[in-house]
Amino acid sequence: MIETLRRNARTIFLLVLTGIVAVIWYATVWAESRQNLLITFFDVGQGDSILIEAPNGNQVLIDGGPSDVVLAKLGRALPFWDRSLDLVILTHPHADHLDGLVGVAKRYGITAVIESGVNHSIPEYEEWRRLLQEKGVRVVTARAGQRVQLSEHSYLDILTPFDNFEGKSPPDIHDAMVVAKLTHGSTTTLFMGDAEKSIEYRLLYSGTNVDSDILKVGHHGSKTSTSEDFLAAVSPRIAIISAGRKNRYGHPHQEIVDLLTRSGISIFRTDRDRDVVMESDGKELRIVR
Repeated sequence: MIETLRRNARTIFLLVLTGIVAVIWYATVWAESRQNLLITFFDVGQGDSILIEAPNGNQVLIDGGPSDVVLAKLGRALPFWDRSLDLVILTHPHADHLDGLVGVAKRYGITAVIESGVNHSIPEYEEWRRLLQEKGVRVVTARAGQRVQLSEHSYLDILTPFDNFEGKSPPDIHDAMVVAKLTHGSTTTLFMGDAEKSIEYRLLYSGTNVDSDILKVGHHGSKTSTSEDFLAAVSPRIAIISAGRKNRYGHPHQEIVDLLTRSGISIFRTDRDRDVVMESDGKELRIVR
């Protein structure tokens, strides 16, 4: 009996040791393979959710979509042992951007959150704020001019809101939109959230540099966003539209699709192309899948 236990103990020890070695090997290979920056525009239905993975391993999630679908997306995009996010940006507390983040806050460790702090009385937003407080997550009120350094050659600039919306209730929540621009080397991506034309023109009049290689089109391709003047200033090579298949809003609007097409911009849509993954080596951008 004792000898059998000893043999079993040795077997169990060897299996555990083999498992540990396998995890270390997998982690090492994964880390060494990550030389470039990745941006994944998740297909979460009618909503937005975007994951940025910097070469040094820092991870930023912009919005969480309308449901827990984002949890499955993160589970496939990140290594199985990784249950933390360095930064979450909530562009605005509408359900199609916020609701998935409630599940993320429950399942993942979050180091910091950037949001406008605008008032919006829906249960999901109250739960989101309660979870952040319970977990001691650092919450930063977004203001134009902030910069977040992600890695040596990668950073996020917060371009809006221009005004302080913390604790305020504007007539339109979109007025408090958090717009951000990602720079990695010489490549740039502009995340417009649901920003409408009024914000676009404020960006133009303020002299903000919006020129970018990739444009995450505002408001799911609604005709309330993406004015011709703004599109000319951004001059993207690639446009990403996040929208749900056969959504009831008719997004993206044909007028915006036609404008992008006339401008010679390559269009990728989550309602047709599913997840869209971009990779940047700091000089060039390419579609991974």
